[in-house]
Amino acid sequence: MNILDVDRIVDQDRGTDEITDVIEVRSGQCVVIQCNHNIGITFIRSLMVENVSSGCRVSFRGELLPLVGPAAVKRAGICCLDDGLYERLKVRDCLLFWAELHDVRTPIEDMLSQIGLSGKANERISKLSYSEKRLLSFARSILHDPDLIIWEDPEQNLDLESCMIVRRLIAGLIQGDKAVLVTCSTLEQALSISNRIFRLTDSSIAPIAMQEQMELSEPESGADNAEELAAESEESELREHTARLDKLMVKTEDKYVFVDPREICFIESIEGITHLYTKEVSLACAWTLAELENRLKRFRFYRCHRSYIVNLDCIAELIVWSRNSYSLVLSDEKKSRIPLSKGKFDELKTIVGL
Repeated sequence: MNILDVDRIVDQDRGTDEITDVIEVRSGQCVVIQCNHNIGITFIRSLMVENVSSGCRVSFRGELLPLVGPAAVKRAGICCLDDGLYERLKVRDCLLFWAELHDVRTPIEDMLSQIGLSGKANERISKLSYSEKRLLSFARSILHDPDLIIWEDPEQNLDLESCMIVRRLIAGLIQGDKAVLVTCSTLEQALSISNRIFRLTDSSIAPIAMQEQMELSEPESGADNAEELAAESEESELREHTARLDKLMVKTEDKYVFVDPREICFIESIEGITHLYTKEVSLACAWTLAELENRLKRFRFYRCHRSYIVNLDCIAELIVWSRNSYSLVLSDEKKSRIPLSKGKFDELKTIVGL
């Protein structure tokens, strides 16, 4: 698999003999840590402050983070969600201030162009939108040309245009042989940013396999599969001759819920648990994605990714992040974005008649 290995060490550096997982971050690569917000905060702090443990250590060029001392400040560029800006300053003046602080001569106009703020160069930071402030923070973190870039949940609450700028920044950093480490709160973002992804929880960290490889490993033939196909065929014939309610009876923890399939926007599998998302609620259910894919085909649902099934009637947009990375934007209130596998792109175009 094309993912990084997780090594394990005895964490004596932080005064404990506990076994700690170590992820190596390499130049020219992007590593994504998918986790919830609170775990992400602790993880980022562990990379910046000694004696803070997240159950996971990060290694860069043979050294464990956090990197300590003045040299470390030059080697790393960090941007957190709670980073503040001098809001009375103008955008250009802010970048000039940080360039002087780092004693570097960076083409400020080029940087403003990269983050889409050329037209806001003389505007006070206080008048910028949330997305624009975040872009300015990203620029500040890479102004001194660090070798290692660490960003906390870079796409959280950003508008779509800003998300695309962030993707271009990350791609440019990787092309420039920089090491990039980001946290993401959603699996969709993680999958569309990089193919080196780890899921961090309170108790463990584990790699997430790339969808293309996992899809290829799924059984396509064999005796067991033949039996399943036969059973599905019998069930299909039975459906044709039996009047039935066009609703799913979803078994949750302690009850059954009847759900109209047409109200489902998409279905997601997270750590082996299947979740149905309607425009109003989300439900965890006992069915697997494969079982739901079979049950929902007649309702125009499509397996767009190993971990996702989408209602074709809810698709509003298709985003092309890069030649190998795509997302579907849905028409629900949240404008939900779900990944589209590289191998499914051409197939979807055929389905919709392109």
